[in-house]
Amino acid sequence: MGLTSCGKKALRSLTASVLILGAAAPAPVAEPGPRVPVASVAARVPGSGLGAVLDRAVREGSPGALAEVSKAGRTETVARGLADTRTRERPRADMRFRVGSTTKTFVATVVLQLVAEGRLRLDDTVERWLPGLITGNGNDGRAVTVRMLLNHTSGLFNYTKDRRVPEALDRDPLTTFTPHRLVGYALSHPPVFPPGTSWEYSNTNYTLLGMIVRRVTGHPYAEEINRRVLRPLGLRETYFPGTSPDVRAPFIHAYSKDRLSRFNPSWAGAAGEMISTVGDLTRFDAALLSGRLLPAALLEQMLTPTPKSDVFHGPGPYRYGLGLMMVTLPCGVTVYGHGGTIFGSLTWMAGTRDGRHTLSFDLNGDTVNQAELTTAANVAEFCPATPRPSHRPS
Repeated sequence: MGLTSCGKKALRSLTASVLILGAAAPAPVAEPGPRVPVASVAARVPGSGLGAVLDRAVREGSPGALAEVSKAGRTETVARGLADTRTRERPRADMRFRVGSTTKTFVATVVLQLVAEGRLRLDDTVERWLPGLITGNGNDGRAVTVRMLLNHTSGLFNYTKDRRVPEALDRDPLTTFTPHRLVGYALSHPPVFPPGTSWEYSNTNYTLLGMIVRRVTGHPYAEEINRRVLRPLGLRETYFPGTSPDVRAPFIHAYSKDRLSRFNPSWAGAAGEMISTVGDLTRFDAALLSGRLLPAALLEQMLTPTPKSDVFHGPGPYRYGLGLMMVTLPCGVTVYGHGGTIFGSLTWMAGTRDGRHTLSFDLNGDTVNQAELTTAANVAEFCPATPRPSHRPS
């Protein structure tokens, strides 16, 4: 059944912003919202602590909220609201959800592992690995490198902003999209800027990286992530659904304003199809930041902010490295991770540079201001409370 006209409008605007962090405002729009200073976000958090931020998320429209924190070897789960409004079930740590663009950090990690093995170079061009693919309308694969794909400086048009993606999903949410079809949508537009001259987030970059991983290894990117990351770290609850529209139980029900809860995630692919849990996300981020997955020199490159990157003009600002975001909080602590936005599921994972303190969360409604709540959660968890001065009688 097709969506209502209101639903179609929401679907088009949300599809343009899905898979990213920062689709702020009560109604998601394709353009980023106004900048909100970190300090002002922190000041609006009622009370203190991560629980207060999750309370705020539920109060502002997310049916439920689930977070996990790991610090000094101790793990804590914080849950608010409902995982399912029909059954009234509460969110639990073992529940899965779609993570959207948080998938990108997993893809980037495998790409950098291939670089470490000498099978791929950051300065290799797309033309070298996918000859003849990037061409037409001013697009040139000879000018776009693997590094540019990783840090979003390629200038390639973001395929989720092409109207044909939401229109196809409206006609049939179970439509299967191939990577070549998605890249084709992007190449029907001219570059947003000449490669390497500016910065703009584009899901097309990670679709291409998934294709390059397959060309280099002979295996799909999901298989390589399973072999290199998920199995070694014991992330048993994380998986790639491929074309399946369902999330394996137990799961947190996602509530999107366009009412699209069941869809074929092939349109997200390497840019954002993955399904995980809060625990698996915190364990992955801790392993990555502590140096268990990449050599030190490549990890440093991954964590180095790209000039001109300002992720969706969100509060912070959030900068972008090689498949990883970073933000320095008002207390001076910098955290590293990635956010994701996909119909009804807003996620975030982040950790300190040593990986010893990590946070992940999922909000199961997309009507809240994700950028503000993400920053508020980061401040609440990673910034130590300011000690109150002791009262001394005169």
